[in-house]
This record gives sequence, structure tokens and C-alpha cells, in this order.
Amino acid sequence: MDLNQYTLERFENQHKIIKNYIDDLPPEAIYNRLNPDKFSIHETIAYLTRYQHVFIYRLTRIIDDVNPFFEVYKPDLDAEFSFTCAKTTGSLLHELYRMRNNLCLMLEDLSPDQYARVGTHAVLGRMAINQWAEFFLLHESSQLFKIFKLAGTFWSMEVEKNNNIIYLPRLTDYIDELAV
Repeated sequence: MDLNQYTLERFENQHKIIKNYIDDLPPEAIYNRLNPDKFSIHETIAYLTRYQHVFIYRLTRIIDDVNPFFEVYKPDLDAEFSFTCAKTTGSLLHELYRMRNNLCLMLEDLSPDQYARVGTHAVLGRMAINQWAEFFLLHESSQLFKIFKLAGTFWSMEVEKNNNIIYLPRLTDYIDELAV
């Protein structure tokens, strides 16, 4: 069994929406934590970037080993994560795109026998590679939703802080001035 066509299309494109979510945000919205206990947008992008490396490692282990076991990935226990966070958001996005291309090529080149290989996740249990791919995409979409919500939260906080970002006088005021 290989990857479903729609799964492969999501692998090729799902991550590309990040840029749309953050394009109009100022740096403070991207780098600052809006909730001190939750990742910032930048840290979430770093997490997605780092997780691609982790996922490629896991796929390689599944292909090479018999039913390897994987703990839940925790970035605070990953020494590489802090180095990933130290990069700029732009460089993270470039790395994310490059790694995703490598990941897609890797998945496209797998044989049916390789797709049948399994690895066991500490929470999700035993999964074949196509299930690992679905897990990866669902996990990523959850992180994308977090970025989307953080961007919206920033703008709603700005509206509350400034009470009204854009002030448009009422049209009737102009009509009254013209009538005088």
C-alpha cells in the first residue's frame, strides 16, 4: 500500500499556508508569546520545522528496523530545538520548505513493501508508514490552526488596546459640512 493521492497533495501543499497567516503581522506578533505558557508563532514554526527532521528520522528507522518504538516528541527534551528556535522566521520557513520537499521525495520513492513496514508510537500504537504520514499531517494541521488563532488573537488584542485602530468619521458629518 502506498500513500493516497490526497495525502501526498497535502504533504506537498499544506504547510504553504503559514506565510499567508503571518504576512501582515509585525515582529512582536510573531516573536512574543501572547500567553506565557504557550509557544509564540515563531516557536510554533520552529517546532514544525524541527519536527520534520524528527519525522524523517522516524521514517528511516521504520524502513531500516523491525517495528521501532517512538516516544512522544517533546521539544523541551530535544537539544536541537533551541538551535532551531534561534533562527529567524524567514530562515525557518525556507528550511521547512526544503525539508518538506525532501520528505515528499522520500515518500514518493518508497516501495509497496516499505509502505507496509510499521513503527509503534507511545500513544497511537502500531502504525504503517501511510498511517504515520496521516498522523504527521493531522499533527501539523493542529499546529497551523494554533498559528492562525495566535494571529487572530494578536489583532483582537490590538483592537482592545487601541479601542479602535481605524477611525472613520461618520459620513453624515461630511454631508452636514458640505451643506453649510
